[in-house]
Amino acid sequence: MEIKNNRLVGATFVEANAYNKTATIKPDAIIIHYTAGASGAATVKLFAAKTATTSAHFVVSEDGTITQMVDLNRKAYHAGTSSYNGRSSYNGFSIGIEISNPGYLKKIDGKYYTWWEAKKENKTPVDPSKVFTGKHRNAVTTMTYWYKYTDAQIAAVKELCKAICKAYDIKEILGHEEIAPGRKCDPGPAYPLDELRNEVLFGSNTANLSDIFKEAISKSAATSLTIGKVKVKLNFRQQPSTTAALKSSPIAANSYVYIIGKDSSGEWFNILHEISGWIDKEYIEQDNTDSDYDGWLNSDKAMLYSDQKKSRRMVSDLKTGTKFNILEQQENMFRIKAVVEGWACAKYITEQK
Repeated sequence: MEIKNNRLVGATFVEANAYNKTATIKPDAIIIHYTAGASGAATVKLFAAKTATTSAHFVVSEDGTITQMVDLNRKAYHAGTSSYNGRSSYNGFSIGIEISNPGYLKKIDGKYYTWWEAKKENKTPVDPSKVFTGKHRNAVTTMTYWYKYTDAQIAAVKELCKAICKAYDIKEILGHEEIAPGRKCDPGPAYPLDELRNEVLFGSNTANLSDIFKEAISKSAATSLTIGKVKVKLNFRQQPSTTAALKSSPIAANSYVYIIGKDSSGEWFNILHEISGWIDKEYIEQDNTDSDYDGWLNSDKAMLYSDQKKSRRMVSDLKTGTKFNILEQQENMFRIKAVVEGWACAKYITEQK
């Protein structure tokens, strides 16, 4: 693919009704959306209608066909109220790509429906093979069922973004969900957004360990991970000693842990273990840029508790910068899942070869 004179060479151009036809922009960001509609053709028709008040530069249909609707040096109305990393009003410097996709799905009596079918008395369910189950990167978005993107769409958007980056000085590729968290949830977890920007912006398509575990490994100077299965209910301690203070509540039997090292005697494993609990909101910084975690701690004073009433401490210490996933929010308390490093008796852990 190639961009010339602010247009994608060879693509069909259908002019959108609503965009700034006089002022020019110098795009340095790409924003990925889903249409929340039934088809790409329907979205093109919607944006071209005389009554339309929104638009995007591109619409990518189910078969990967790309329709351009606004020249790339013109402001399309796709981002709305938006801000990210200190910048706001993304319409003024971004290119909007709308991918035809119904978005989140509703599960009713074991079947899945688009938002519009769910409202009907005689509903038509979605083919189960097209359902993606996954937690959204934004903790405020609680939907977990999504419509899958087609391989043709994923490939087309990737090549389109590469062409745009060659033509313009693009510094960011973001989801609408990242510049308007809480208000918007597209493109959602069914779209490989992190993989897209890693490959297009940074030239890498190699899957890495999650940032949570990479961070823990770097702090412990470990070089690799081995999965282990806990045989019995097992104490998890701060040091490799039966007299050392507990790191957290005991690890349940049949749990899986990550082994990152051994002590000199070989009798203790240095492990990483996921643990969940409740923490005060004031100690949390939320993150909307990475699918591997939702936030991190901003203070060494943070403590993890068994419940919102702070009945029991779950972890002896949580350090500033500890990354985690947010599982639930209740008023001023968040339930999180974090990775904790500590020691456990090796004889009670079976290494998974």
